[in-house]
Amino acid sequence: MLSTELSIDITLLEKRRHVGNKLTARCPACAAAGNDRRGDHLFINLLNGKFGCAAHPGDSEHRREIFALVGIRGKRRHDPLRDRERREAWKRERDAAEARKRVQDAAKAKRDAIAARHPWEPIDVMKDSPQRIDQPLVELDPRHFIATLFQPNAMVWTGEVYHSGTRHGSHWRTAGEWQGARESEVGPMVSPAIWMPGTVSRTGDNVLATPYTVLDFDGFDGVKPSTPAEIKVHVAASFALVRWLREGLQWKLAAIVHSGNKSIHAWFHTPPPEVLKSLHGVAEQFGVDAGLIGRGEHPCRLPGQVHSKSGNVSRVLWLQEPIS
Repeated sequence: MLSTELSIDITLLEKRRHVGNKLTARCPACAAAGNDRRGDHLFINLLNGKFGCAAHPGDSEHRREIFALVGIRGKRRHDPLRDRERREAWKRERDAAEARKRVQDAAKAKRDAIAARHPWEPIDVMKDSPQRIDQPLVELDPRHFIATLFQPNAMVWTGEVYHSGTRHGSHWRTAGEWQGARESEVGPMVSPAIWMPGTVSRTGDNVLATPYTVLDFDGFDGVKPSTPAEIKVHVAASFALVRWLREGLQWKLAAIVHSGNKSIHAWFHTPPPEVLKSLHGVAEQFGVDAGLIGRGEHPCRLPGQVHSKSGNVSRVLWLQEPIS
């Protein structure tokens, strides 16, 4: 049963969005100080009504400031119409969360069946690849990866996560120009977006198109694998889900990259918005990072890059034929 105890007036929040059974928004306390412009610091658990700020975990004073700005109880003038609007908005959110939870529970049960029915061993993944993986150009070369997925005139970003802003403008080049770059200039990350000419800031507003959606299988039910045995089981289940999406749901696969650490990244040609929305609701149960879904500006690891946590090199396991 979901909580009916109201504490935050959600109608006053900016940039509200759902992430699983949480509601995220711009933190009012951070906003008052001119911060959280992205609008995702505040989180509210829709199953119990608890809230907090991701930028100030465990900070009770910050929570009190949030409550002072958008809290329902306290020294507020009684307004029957406003109270009813708040109750109705909260009920809609609770009902939606309850419906999502039912879908998520079903997805979790279905996940195990998918993993059992659609096994895809790593050796078979590589055998099924349209481009042969057993050669360095395909397996490890980031420039070949870019050339395969993007037209020569497409504007592509590569670099470190912090390479954004006017002084980092050289990290935006056409796919054709990246072919002439030194290997040390490429990567370690790339975004699945095509950018507008002249872009120097890696924000969603500058994305011209998102031809690919990258699914980062980082851990089922929000829990990242840690031991070698857990990682092996996790990767095997991830391959099975990719195969099911490709063969069962007819998603068009473009590439699979092993990050060099604990996860695989599956690049799909972006499906219709309603399909992405349905996946977003069960992303956690399917072990997918919901933050990457539909967000072309987010960076993903290129092949041939040393992962800082493991020391292992990222590599291609499956790659479509070149697009150009």
